[in-house]
Amino acid sequence: MASALYDSNEWETPLTFNPNHFLDEDGNFTCREAFIPFSIGHRVCLGENLAKTELFLFFSNLMQTFKFHLADGSKDIKLDPVWGGTLKPHPFDLCAIPR
Repeated sequence: MASALYDSNEWETPLTFNPNHFLDEDGNFTCREAFIPFSIGHRVCLGENLAKTELFLFFSNLMQTFKFHLADGSKDIKLDPVWGGTLKPHPFDLCAIPR
């Protein structure tokens, strides 16, 4: 999947975080053909709807329950990924304060 997401032929700014890749001219969400996280056709993931629902419930619950900010003494977060077997973020400290 990383090769499709970092393809400069498909994305205007493939190496930077840009939510505008998924917005049309009017600002509405659109899913581009180059982004297929759950596959298509006869190999489509049967759990796609369940996964999307679970992720929405999980993250909305976190956002309602906690207030997040960088830990004291932490510097800015590096947004470039660490390349390896998978892509992962650089380590950083985060504080979750109950609301």
